[in-house]
Amino acid sequence: MGKSKYWVFSSSQTRFYINEDSFDRVSTGLLKYLEGYVLFENPIPKGKTESKKLQKGEYYVGMSWVYLIQFIILKLSKNPKIENLNLLETYLKKDISKIKYIYHRIQAGKKLYNVLFKFYKPKAIFVVCYYSNFELILAAKKNNIPVIELQHGLVTDSHRAYHYKEKQPSNLLPDYFLSYGKYASDIVIEGNLFEKTQVLDYGYTFIEEVQERLSISHELQEIKKSFKKTVCITGQLEITDAPLLKIILNISHKFPDICFIFKPRHYVQDESFNSSPNFVRLGSINTYELLKYCDYHLTVYSTCALEALALGTPTISLDIKGYYSRFLMRLLGKNPYNFVAKTEEELVVVLNEIEGRTFVKSEIKQSISHVFSPQVDSVEFNDFFKKIES
Repeated sequence: MGKSKYWVFSSSQTRFYINEDSFDRVSTGLLKYLEGYVLFENPIPKGKTESKKLQKGEYYVGMSWVYLIQFIILKLSKNPKIENLNLLETYLKKDISKIKYIYHRIQAGKKLYNVLFKFYKPKAIFVVCYYSNFELILAAKKNNIPVIELQHGLVTDSHRAYHYKEKQPSNLLPDYFLSYGKYASDIVIEGNLFEKTQVLDYGYTFIEEVQERLSISHELQEIKKSFKKTVCITGQLEITDAPLLKIILNISHKFPDICFIFKPRHYVQDESFNSSPNFVRLGSINTYELLKYCDYHLTVYSTCALEALALGTPTISLDIKGYYSRFLMRLLGKNPYNFVAKTEEELVVVLNEIEGRTFVKSEIKQSISHVFSPQVDSVEFNDFFKKIES
């Protein structure tokens, strides 16, 4: 923990491979600007990252011991009182007593981080998801350490963590935000989280690395040889995955020349899956390899819809339970390379329509440039970062 004055809090969920190199798709890009940082990584869901797989300048600290100490503090400390909780329960007409444990856990974590920050005195803290790190943010504020959030996924005005009607108290919010591009920057500014001076159009280094370097595996090559077209299907949660898989299974026999490849959100995800000769589940394959090399991408509301377009792959949005309309429509509704279907029948029509079309990858990438800006240059980053450190 003393290797760097910059600390990054992430999880193995955002770690992917570009050929043999391991990257945290959110945080590793910081190495272009910082000599190094201490990476606090939650091993869930992909497991502990081997030190030899890390990039030069990434100093690894596994979060398991942090959670253990936090748990011990929780057990040894009194349950803190939450004032007026009974009034809130009366107003909501709901039992929310479970919040007591969550609040206790956050207070235990705050005590631990407060000790670490006082001892090691980091200059700045980067978080991949602010609303999963309230104890960390509380302790950082107490010790006057700036907290910077790195955009990790979809940010729209329908995301309740990034768009508020009124200005919120700052004690649980990060101080700065590094966005993928102008679209997300505008959302968090209009959503009362940040002032314009607190936001930087940082870009998305990982997509650029994938585009330039990621090669196709033998496994995917063999699939592409056997079929005329391939469709990568990215999963999210069971509430949408179950009906999604049912629809794909139903229509797969109508398109024998297309291989439908389902990639669950987590490799260990154990949803029911019924395969067919041209409908397969590939849990271990690199998601970004599929997004880059498949002919089409299909999802309900995954951020992969945006990433696929950034890699030059047309995307199909299946509006199950209104999730596409709620999360992606405002952002992708007018994109000419995003094809929307609300029913099984409409999906068949879309597949028939795009199967005969020719797509130009450079034009598809350009269509999403307002979402993914080019990676910010060093001069602009350093000018922004000087304000943080001052």
